[in-house]
Amino acid sequence: MGMEPTAPWSADTRRWVLIGLVVLAALVLYWIRETLSVLVLALILAYLLNPLVVLFQRRARISRLLAVGLIYLALIALLIALAGTFAPMVVRQFLSLVADLDQILARLDAALQQMPILSTLGIHVDVTTIANQLRAEMSTIVAFVPRVLIGAASGVFRTVLILVLSFYLLKDAEMIGRGIENTVPEAYRDEFRRIKSEFGNIWSSFLRGQIVLAIIIGTVTTLVLTVLGVRNALLLGLLAGLLEVVPNLGPIIAAIPAVLIAFFQGSANWGIENATFALVVILAYVLIQQLENHLIVPSVLGSSVNLPPVVILFGALAGASLAGVLGIFLAAPVLATARLIGRFLFQKLLEPEQVPAATAHAENE
Repeated sequence: MGMEPTAPWSADTRRWVLIGLVVLAALVLYWIRETLSVLVLALILAYLLNPLVVLFQRRARISRLLAVGLIYLALIALLIALAGTFAPMVVRQFLSLVADLDQILARLDAALQQMPILSTLGIHVDVTTIANQLRAEMSTIVAFVPRVLIGAASGVFRTVLILVLSFYLLKDAEMIGRGIENTVPEAYRDEFRRIKSEFGNIWSSFLRGQIVLAIIIGTVTTLVLTVLGVRNALLLGLLAGLLEVVPNLGPIIAAIPAVLIAFFQGSANWGIENATFALVVILAYVLIQQLENHLIVPSVLGSSVNLPPVVILFGALAGASLAGVLGIFLAAPVLATARLIGRFLFQKLLEPEQVPAATAHAENE
């Protein structure tokens, strides 16, 4: 037996119910803030894999559940292979960098002693203090490794949870999409579909493009540094790829350790004086950055976000304070989505109120 028809809510009642729902949603998000990153990462992973699942499902003519299962098996196998191949190399290069720290600092001290202009300008650089601070930081990182290994179960559980959540989100994606659309009143569904399409363009272009961009920049940087003979090229290339999530400042931050290593350790492949070699490395990073800005980014990201760099930078700073690295990474698409919703609401607030046909007819009579 269905529910008995009730009197329609007044405009004030609807407004207060909407406000209550918004407040309740904000409270729920606050209560689950510690695990919200897991849900966000699961949503991102499911969103990225959905086109691949749809393509595989159509080409192989199999059920969606089977397509999702096979793709996840392939993904897990790929992650294990990549970790087994590159993790030992990255760890070795990091430990090598730690071992070379004293040599680098000694050369830095010698280089500063040959720069009397610093004393003339009243600039005093205490290399001993810097060395002690760096050793303390490195020791902290090295000492932290066993703790990471001991607490690895937590990280494994988190990863498994993300995979499980994204698996079910991906498996039921069509049902979830239909359910959300069915909650929208019929009169507003065309607008809902339009906003949903623009929302999808922003997020799919950005997420897939950002991953491809990080892989390309990381690979190109590793290859270029290897050819030049910069030590720890794989570690530096990995750093360059990861720092692509930081708009504008990421490439500059990634270049600093490479230039320092080039200046103080020289080239392993070419007999170039260290200062000249450091300039060559700077030039290499500048060329990679120009290649990224003028060729790779327009081809990979296009105009998916289309926001001024200063807006993205401030958004990244705000995202870092709210959600750390994840906030930095998602700052651009979140801002673009906010702009999309803001424009829609602004248009709705400014458009003239439509008079119902029956009322208009009565007034004409």
